[in-house]
Amino acid sequence: MSGTEKYDAIAERYSRHDYADAERYYARRAQVVAAQLAAGASVLDFACGDGGLGRHLLALGFDYRGVDASGPMVEVAQRSLGDRVLQGTLNYAPPEPVDATTIFRSLYLAPDRRRFLEHLHGFTRSKLIFDFDPRAHAPGEVLADVREAGWSNVEARPFLMPQRATLPGLVQRMLFAVEPLPGARVLTRVRFPLLVSATA
Repeated sequence: MSGTEKYDAIAERYSRHDYADAERYYARRAQVVAAQLAAGASVLDFACGDGGLGRHLLALGFDYRGVDASGPMVEVAQRSLGDRVLQGTLNYAPPEPVDATTIFRSLYLAPDRRRFLEHLHGFTRSKLIFDFDPRAHAPGEVLADVREAGWSNVEARPFLMPQRATLPGLVQRMLFAVEPLPGARVLTRVRFPLLVSATA
């Protein structure tokens, strides 16, 4: 992870800058992560930013740890999460294995995606969870890299909550309801990321 200057500059307002309703978005992301993990699992979150997801996962009872390359961003995250957040690059490896590893909106930062996914496989006991933009990166190639890096049971589904807009409640609930359906992926052709999970 390099070139953190733009993130350094907005660290104090990162969540307000990048999300229309940051807490609602983080809460939904945390719910999706939690649904795939055992209660109390340890989670290592790469490119954790200001720790928004971490606060929600801790509230759900998970043993959260975050790492980010931006020093100012880590300083902001540490105000609410303390030493659960460390400064580090995508080469970071925890001192002991974790149950799950996540990386949101940042997989593209890895200069060698397959090697990075292999790196994560080396210390993750159970689950890998990440998202990516299927309009910028071919889904077939991304999922092939996941499998070739040693992961199994690879699944992809849309995450149908806009990042920079807030939808009327009824519309958003309808989108949540269709997320698991096979045809929902068609919506990612124009908007929304794909959420990927895989087992170690």
